[in-house]
Amino acid sequence: MQFINESYPNIGYVLNRLSEIADTKCIARKGNSRYRKEEDLSSRKTVDPALIGESVRHLFYEPISKIVSVDFAIFFTDSIWMGLNNYLELIKRVPMEGVAQDKVAFMLNRYFVIETLASIVWKVGTSQMPNNNVPSFYCEKYPFRELVAFYESQNLLSENKINRFFSDNIRTVNKWRCGEEIPNLGNLTRLAQWASVSNPSAINEDKETLFLTRFIDSFHRKTNHKFVNELKEAVIVRLQNNQEPLLDLGQIFSKFYFDEISSTNLFKLTVKGSELHKLLKRTSFKPTGSFEQYSKQLKALDKSVEKHNLSDELRYHSEWLQGRLFILSGRVNEAIQHYINAVELSLYKSGDNIRNLLKESLAVAAIQQKPHKPTMKKIKSRALTFCPQIIDPHLRKLPVCIATEDIDDWRLWFALRFPKSGWFDEGVDALTTHLESLGLLDIANKVG
Repeated sequence: MQFINESYPNIGYVLNRLSEIADTKCIARKGNSRYRKEEDLSSRKTVDPALIGESVRHLFYEPISKIVSVDFAIFFTDSIWMGLNNYLELIKRVPMEGVAQDKVAFMLNRYFVIETLASIVWKVGTSQMPNNNVPSFYCEKYPFRELVAFYESQNLLSENKINRFFSDNIRTVNKWRCGEEIPNLGNLTRLAQWASVSNPSAINEDKETLFLTRFIDSFHRKTNHKFVNELKEAVIVRLQNNQEPLLDLGQIFSKFYFDEISSTNLFKLTVKGSELHKLLKRTSFKPTGSFEQYSKQLKALDKSVEKHNLSDELRYHSEWLQGRLFILSGRVNEAIQHYINAVELSLYKSGDNIRNLLKESLAVAAIQQKPHKPTMKKIKSRALTFCPQIIDPHLRKLPVCIATEDIDDWRLWFALRFPKSGWFDEGVDALTTHLESLGLLDIANKVG
């Protein structure tokens, strides 16, 4: 159980945001139903290439191949896939432990998204321009507005004007023309028909241009236009050298991480957190009077976390530790709510911490005098999605249910993993009585 959890968004979250920018999420399907990553994406916390690949296919390849072209869908999906592989390698190399998530998000947008996007623009743009250049509209603040203006300059015949082509929807078209809005994917085919009216054979190329320009515009809007110049510069570097730049992203992020840790004095916070985690281990001896002392230390740690603006990243740790304090002091009924809170707050976290948290939460829920099955079912569902290995294979059947065997298994796990040697003095009598009522005291005595 480590104190600081990583600040990186997990793969599912990253894919979710990218598909929202591309507008492909709203039309992605899985079988006969809409593909909702928030609800059914098993790759949310995984690094399994098969699961990630399935998600990338559903969210990007399938929608893009239907609206743009199969070749462009393959190219764009490969670019996303390569970026995700680089992202996974970065997570392994640079921990980002304790860095505020908004700062991490800035770095990911500034480097991962911008550099990937610049490569796409460079490859698509130079293939479209005979002089090995990139159309200027890709690098504008409102690229889709500039693209519409470009196409209007090409279609000089009055019958080909965009307002006449979209006479049934002039108000929306005017919003595109002034940059107030960008179209959704459903409009791209019709826009491509208008754009290619003087050259129908170029309709697929125009669809690619429209999709990519829309993606860039959507990204700029969602990031408040912070990275317009960075994208332009990244494209220029590729054009000048006629190759991808040799960027060591690991070194860039390592320097950023070290600077952040140094400037915010997080080393001291990490030491305090690690110390408290060791003191509250399930198996560590708890001296007389330590419950009150550790409770004060946890409150002081919470204040430090809040001071460093890390509450979003670390609140689940606080709830988890509070649950540990209560369960080891015999306050079984009060402990479960803190564990439930910790599980909810850890939704976008991953790693060993989350696996251990889910185990403990199921065990604490199971040893309640009257286990609340809906609560256990919810935690078990999370475990089956993110950490199925902690559930016995024969209990992983869907739909998820809580059988007597589930409760017995997790009660036994509690008796084996929370030995008496780790209880607070305040909890000895209460836990002894409680475990005796559940028929677990003899096991606890043998372990403790």
